[in-house]
Amino acid sequence: MNILLVEDDPGIGRFVSRGLAAEGHAVDWLRAGRDVAASLKRDAYAAAILDLGLPDVDGLELCRALREAGVETPILMLTARDSLDDKLDGFRSGADDYLSKPFAFEELLARLNAVARRGDRGVVLTVGSLRVDARARTAAVGGTALALPRRELDVLISLARRAGEAVSREQILDEAWGEGEDIAANTVDVYVGYLRRRLVAFDGAPTIETVRGLGFRILE
Repeated sequence: MNILLVEDDPGIGRFVSRGLAAEGHAVDWLRAGRDVAASLKRDAYAAAILDLGLPDVDGLELCRALREAGVETPILMLTARDSLDDKLDGFRSGADDYLSKPFAFEELLARLNAVARRGDRGVVLTVGSLRVDARARTAAVGGTALALPRRELDVLISLARRAGEAVSREQILDEAWGEGEDIAANTVDVYVGYLRRRLVAFDGAPTIETVRGLGFRILE
């Protein structure tokens, strides 16, 4: 996933960005709020992590302004403000989740994955002639609908979210089956095989290539 981290504390910023990078995520780290809106409108992020105590703007006001401007990127607030009223204010401003400092990285990662999956439901993904509507749970190639079972569609969404990028089998398993499911990694290969047989029937359809030692990548 591509993640936008907005955090002015250098220690927390390094801790979070390094941890996410180790999990295979790409992280853009901003130390202030002034460039957040432009970044979210310009680049496709799966989610944003937003600190409330920024040096140039209050995080609550920033979150509210983003929602009013039509930014739909899922937002996880990260802050030392931990009272019930603080959390309610965060949700009222448009946050999707709220995590208080100090925090365990494992909880941050779990919450981040959860808000990113919820955000996918409102995303239309396009890869060449392939169009996947994650909210409506539909897929089509060149206007022709694909009748995909649930798991095949979930695997396709996981790949299409990162079109052109290598996606590990573990990432696909987490997103298509859910974290904690005891599913063999080679199950992903089976479902990718199903998808390949469906796509090859269409001229100019995207292809799914194997990335040796890692997983798969969908390409126009």
